[in-house]
Amino acid sequence: MGESTSPSSYKSTLTSLLPPSRAHVPLYLPVSPAKPHIPADSISSLRLHPVLEAGLHLLNRDLPSAHFLLRHMQAKPAWEAMYLHGILHRIEGDIENARAWYEDVKDEEVFEFVWRRRTTEDEDELGDVDDEDETSNDYSTSPYESSRTFLSQVESYKNSILSSSVSTTNTTTTNNVDNIDSIKDIITQKSLGEFQRFMTFCEGKFGTSPVSDASSIWVSMSDKNKEQAANMITGGEGWREF
Repeated sequence: MGESTSPSSYKSTLTSLLPPSRAHVPLYLPVSPAKPHIPADSISSLRLHPVLEAGLHLLNRDLPSAHFLLRHMQAKPAWEAMYLHGILHRIEGDIENARAWYEDVKDEEVFEFVWRRRTTEDEDELGDVDDEDETSNDYSTSPYESSRTFLSQVESYKNSILSSSVSTTNTTTTNNVDNIDSIKDIITQKSLGEFQRFMTFCEGKFGTSPVSDASSIWVSMSDKNKEQAANMITGGEGWREF
């Protein structure tokens, strides 16, 4: 695929995986894994930088394909991949691991870009990124604290779903459904905004031209992540088994 066609192919693929083409789902519970929207090779054939490719796989609800790439980039200086690894855990409902990854990158440029308060200067850089979630974020706090509030909201949403699934009375079920819908509206907008700003940052840093050899991008994982990675890949931890 020629370089001149890659940007438009990337943009069309990204657009096809975002609203209004596809509804954005911030958490893949209680039914996991979810069925991808499009074949994985429709994304991998673009030969993008691995971080952008992994981002598209996540939007495509294909967590195994995203994790296959991200496990090669689990240490500095692959800050963007480390952050996306946290987003992956957030999507699958593993909030504690998500918090750990977010904390690892909280001082990095990509994280500040995603979670800082939007300014007029950002408009040209971000374009049409949906910011309906801004009214529900507390930007008087630091970007990291805003992200932690978001993860706590996702955790609350997850717990509401799980408690609703085991509810035994109609009254409780109705109340839970109302609560779930309220939380879902908030975190869906925040999740979508996080994804869009993350992808915008990575487009600017890495470009969307084909990458012929990604091996130079891989980094060795830090020691603290090796045991956890082994558990996630071979130990059957959670629902993901690769």
